[in-house]
Amino acid sequence: MKKIEILLVEDNADDAELTLLAFEKGDIIQKNQIHVVRDGIEALEYLFETRSETDIHLNHRPQLILLDLKLPKLDGIDLLKKIKSHPEAKKIPVVILTGSKDMDDWAESYSLGVECFLHKSNDFDKFVEATNLIALGVIEEDKPSVDEVKEKTQNDEEILLIEDNPADVELTSLIFEKNCNIAKNKIHVTRDGAEALEYIFGVTDEDIAVDASLKHRPKLILLDLTLPKINGLEVLKRIKSHPEAKNIPIVVLTGSKNWMDWTNALSLGASQYLEKPLKSDQIVDAVNLVYVGGCTQEIKHERVLLCAPFPRVDFSMKGDEKNEKN
Repeated sequence: MKKIEILLVEDNADDAELTLLAFEKGDIIQKNQIHVVRDGIEALEYLFETRSETDIHLNHRPQLILLDLKLPKLDGIDLLKKIKSHPEAKKIPVVILTGSKDMDDWAESYSLGVECFLHKSNDFDKFVEATNLIALGVIEEDKPSVDEVKEKTQNDEEILLIEDNPADVELTSLIFEKNCNIAKNKIHVTRDGAEALEYIFGVTDEDIAVDASLKHRPKLILLDLTLPKINGLEVLKRIKSHPEAKNIPIVVLTGSKNWMDWTNALSLGASQYLEKPLKSDQIVDAVNLVYVGGCTQEIKHERVLLCAPFPRVDFSMKGDEKNEKN
């Protein structure tokens, strides 16, 4: 296993020890791979070497930062802003480790680019499971390069793009073709939620039989949230409720800035949440994430996004149809 380093920014000694024990119990990350700092200023000094106001170098580059929000000297949000404003440090995945259920903290953190929230839980076993899923997500052992991904995906099975906007379909397909060497004929496009479910399952019934075989099994699904007939969250829910289809990685593509869309999509099992307009590097990251071109068994460590335990909002199964009736 590749040796990695995690930076834990936590001022509460008991919480820091609990986190270390959780990693140790999972037997994936050892204590000596976790560097602990107790406040925001100490974290900055560890991460950066400041030669002048304009000459700031990355002094340490951990593979993951676990960040508490309530910190002395410099709070977590301000520290996060400094990390995400640096051209190198911003690429380091940051997971918020917090006991807060403040919606403003949640929304602002996601807008700044954190990967997910890991809630400090009273259930130690659940906390162990969560910390070690995150650890698996940052282990990059045997991860292919972008060039390897391009070569591997030349003859790959298709990607399913669920998108009703023709301009977005064309742009997304073009990005795949130019940056991932994935031909347009490898991307199957469906224009609404019902068509997507029909393509995957052969039916669009609300209760899809759990023992039903998949009609098609794409390597990756890219899912818009605002869809005709059956909306994106309902499509996501039905796919992730099926024992076989739930293993297909789903990347949400959306223009929505509604934080409840974020929490719903991630809590339902989306692998990534990308805002439109898409950038080419985001698509490359999505392809790298799921190793498109390899079978499921070859994906050793799928990146896992966890979400704070906020309740989901109720969403209509056929939201767009209801709007049309009004």
